[in-house]
Amino acid sequence: MADNLAASYVPKELTAAEQDLFTRAGIWFEDHRAEFVADLLAWVAVPSVSEASQAQPGKPFGPEVARIFDLVTARARELGFRTETHDGYAISVLWGDASEEIGLVSHLDVVPAGENWTFEPYAPFERDGFVVGRGASDNKGPALVDLYLLRALRDLGLRPRRTIRIVYGGAEETGMEDMEHYARHYPIPEVSIISDGGFPVNYAQKGGLNLSLHVPAGPVLSGFRAGVAENAVPATAAIRLPQAYETVRQALAQLPADLAAVLTVAEADGATVLTARGQSGHAAFPENTRNAIPLLLRALIGAGLVEGRDLQAAQVVAGILADPWGEGAGTAREDETTGRLTQNGGIVVPADDGFDLSIDIRYPISADAAELVEVLTQALRPVGGSVRVTRHAAPMHIDRDSDLVRLLQDTFDTLAQTKTEPFAMGGGTHARVFPKSVTFGPGFGRNPDLSFRGESVTVHPAFVPEVHGAAHGPDEFVSLENLKRALGVYAVTLPRLDDWLDRGSRSHA
Repeated sequence: MADNLAASYVPKELTAAEQDLFTRAGIWFEDHRAEFVADLLAWVAVPSVSEASQAQPGKPFGPEVARIFDLVTARARELGFRTETHDGYAISVLWGDASEEIGLVSHLDVVPAGENWTFEPYAPFERDGFVVGRGASDNKGPALVDLYLLRALRDLGLRPRRTIRIVYGGAEETGMEDMEHYARHYPIPEVSIISDGGFPVNYAQKGGLNLSLHVPAGPVLSGFRAGVAENAVPATAAIRLPQAYETVRQALAQLPADLAAVLTVAEADGATVLTARGQSGHAAFPENTRNAIPLLLRALIGAGLVEGRDLQAAQVVAGILADPWGEGAGTAREDETTGRLTQNGGIVVPADDGFDLSIDIRYPISADAAELVEVLTQALRPVGGSVRVTRHAAPMHIDRDSDLVRLLQDTFDTLAQTKTEPFAMGGGTHARVFPKSVTFGPGFGRNPDLSFRGESVTVHPAFVPEVHGAAHGPDEFVSLENLKRALGVYAVTLPRLDDWLDRGSRSHA
């Protein structure tokens, strides 16, 4: 943080004016709820997956990210705000004309839809206070809260002394090249909130290690395909087998009932296709997920459907992906600050003499990335495989007792009428690459014990299957009530940040 952020923060009670602002922000949201929903449905309907392979001049992340940028820019201008474009990597929405700025940083790209949806991922709808669709919670709902926050404060007659700059990126899900580019070339606000996490304050994030494992195999596994994104747990995995349909069906009969229950076998184009079905979700939060890749490999091994090099490859990879914590792979690590390592096999594609497996590892701050790579290299040695690092993001950690963390923590606790602690997580946000920033809300989903003014914030729509609904999973949803709460929290937070920056500037004049 810059020197002028060093002013000491003194915890404060919620003032009558702040309580009134929070209440009025909630009323304002209800008055504009229909508009908010209409905008969110329009944003979610754009399949804005970041695809560098589809890059065009001025559109480094492909046409769909460019389309959502155009849509959001047009809407912001319609609402009377200034906008800027940043070489196709990001866009800004600005309110105010002061030279100093407070930032709100979010993203408009999404992970691919994946499989097992009950509803169409890009035909979003609102029902019973929830919006369902890919990107509803990660991160278009929160991104829209940022825009409506500016509108609400303006309508309520509260103008911050500093310019508010919203920065929307287009490649958060694929490596954060969006904000890396922005940070190199464009203005950095005095302080920024990353609105792409959960409440209260995120002070630490695990390291991110993306690997490509080349696995030599025989003719069967050389045609293996599964997954849509490294950071999403695969819901299905399928393979074409040389054996006849009846032979495969009989072989599967010897498997344990719990494994057999997730398998289907069918004939397609003259071949026998075996499919395993798991449960998708975010790679960083594997609880309640089930990776389909090791399920399929275990079935092939247990039913005796592969042999030779195929069998060896299946055994090695099934061991590496035996669990999402790295126990089977030998990469399991844990510390008190950031918790357990997570490890997800996200994508399998055919390659020369075998297949390539993309792995997403989120490792605790005490672990060593090079050591993890070496462990997996040794695990592949029996089949002559190799490991290539495709991306590495070091762990992120800020002082949980810093003034900024205390200010945000205190603001949330006084508004929510609860007592919480800053938290660490495996998910990565733009706080890794955007200077002078911290992740603060606007979600509530990570802590089932969290409440807001005595009301539960852990909500699940009755019409969405219980195991669905998470970010990166099928039937992703967001609660409008929780977004309203977030808007109110942010409405009180921005003036507090304004005051805090004033004190810091005076103390360093």
